[in-house]
Amino acid sequence: MPPSRSQKRRLEQASAAGPAETRCARVSSEERDAISLGLLHVRETGTPRGRGLFAAQPLSEGVYLGDYTGEVLTHEQYLERYPAEDARYVLAANTDYNIDASDPKTSSMLRFLNHSAQPNCYYDVQRIRRQREKRVRFFTLRDVRAGEELFFNYGEQYWLGRLECPV
Repeated sequence: MPPSRSQKRRLEQASAAGPAETRCARVSSEERDAISLGLLHVRETGTPRGRGLFAAQPLSEGVYLGDYTGEVLTHEQYLERYPAEDARYVLAANTDYNIDASDPKTSSMLRFLNHSAQPNCYYDVQRIRRQREKRVRFFTLRDVRAGEELFFNYGEQYWLGRLECPV
């Protein structure tokens, strides 16, 4: 079976990644996520981005970080709530499935992942059979050093109509 688009994207990004670190945490997707294991923490970035998500210890490539959680919105609901399309914590899993993680009670710390054109993590959208719901699961794209901030690429669609696309 040929690789999916997300697997192709991961392979392309991984080919540009730097050298591997040693003694990294290895958490298979069958095990608990990095959040519940205490392998991640949120802190100020010292940049205009505000807070970010950081590795508390080295993480191997492919570590399951956790699911992006929050209130599910259709595109119409998203536009009603955010008419200026200025949401800070909404991830568009596809054209009509948005996850609004603005409420800390229903979201995970993954909402603090910031953008980078050189990401060190990625997400995979998994459909739940015969349901509208989807799982948006984040994984490390390459080995990550302890103390390193975790980033993913928000994608070109996110930046349409915005003043600039940060690096």
